[in-house]
Amino acid sequence: MENFDYFNPVELLFGEGQLDALGDRILPHGRRILFVYGRNHLKADGVYDHIATLLRKAGIEWVDLPGVQPNPRYALVKQGIALCREHDLQFVLGVGGGSVSDTAKAIAVGTPVDYELWDAYLDFNTSMHHPEIAPKHPVGDVLPFGVVMTKAGTGSEFDYTSVLSNAETREKLMIINKSIYAKFAIDDPVLTATLPIEETAFGVADIMTHFLEQYLSPSHNTLVLDRIKEGQIEAVVEAGRKVMEKPGDYNARATLLYAAAWACSDQNMCGAIPEWSSHLIEHEISAATDFNHGHGMAIIYSGWMPYVLESIPWKFAQFAERVWGVERKGRSDIELGQEGIERTKDYWRSLGIDLTFSGSGLDTSIIPYIAERTVRFGKVGSDRNLEKSDIEAILKSVA
Repeated sequence: MENFDYFNPVELLFGEGQLDALGDRILPHGRRILFVYGRNHLKADGVYDHIATLLRKAGIEWVDLPGVQPNPRYALVKQGIALCREHDLQFVLGVGGGSVSDTAKAIAVGTPVDYELWDAYLDFNTSMHHPEIAPKHPVGDVLPFGVVMTKAGTGSEFDYTSVLSNAETREKLMIINKSIYAKFAIDDPVLTATLPIEETAFGVADIMTHFLEQYLSPSHNTLVLDRIKEGQIEAVVEAGRKVMEKPGDYNARATLLYAAAWACSDQNMCGAIPEWSSHLIEHEISAATDFNHGHGMAIIYSGWMPYVLESIPWKFAQFAERVWGVERKGRSDIELGQEGIERTKDYWRSLGIDLTFSGSGLDTSIIPYIAERTVRFGKVGSDRNLEKSDIEAILKSVA
């Protein structure tokens, strides 16, 4: 097990009816807030009106910032920063999925600083690949913010990562910094029940790959960590099946929502070397095409897992045995791992997820471009260092 420093100050309010505590949680931080949300769902489902009633009851004034899209846009973040400064707002509230959460985080980071916020994202990605290069645009104190989640997938409400897309530069980059923790997160499974079934399926894949990024690791002696992740993945698989059969199943929705929060949290990332290469590849795909992140992760993992199998065959074999119940029957770790990979892919297909570029409407001609962009800061991967040629091979295997 690797050394770690655990910290997570987010107050998580989980379960039906927890949204009613919203005003009480905001008031310690101010009475003038920015209300960030998406384009359609919130008002169509009546959630916006409910929140507006709660805010008025608490004596909280707000400025709306609607229009958050999947793969959150830097241009909208700049609008939010300008609104916070113009109206002297004291708090940012994000209500929606992971893109809304990431947008709220970025606004909270960008409002107090005196530099171009995008430079901080460039800095982080440079330093991630070249630790000897100190960031020129450090993240300091951020504007207080809170998140209400309406989708199970990214787990952004409970972690310290912000991801943004820049349409002008065709980039999708992240910042990971422990200053970027929400003051609170409200996870009410009822708010996820009206999510389109396709989006639910992509969310299931997203959650699973987030666990696998910390599980399929070169680290050894991680028994406690592994058992927790194996149990969570099994729970997600079971809940995913149930929610596809009965979208209104509260318990299944609750399982997915809580597992999503855990999968990207500091708890899940302690003690093992993470494997982020697939995430970085997907960021380049969605930056170039605006593709759904969870769907993209399922496609890339379908190619990445076989490609790195021989680097950590023992871990893939363990995954096959413990999560999918594959019996060894004299087979090697690699043979066992291969069956575990196929069962994972079969499960995603059973949710209606296409695991190929062409079948998902992606243009295969962009593969060389994606590969080149992924390694522009340096090689990626901890199980195996991936160069441009490796990434091309992975993507061509799922073309």
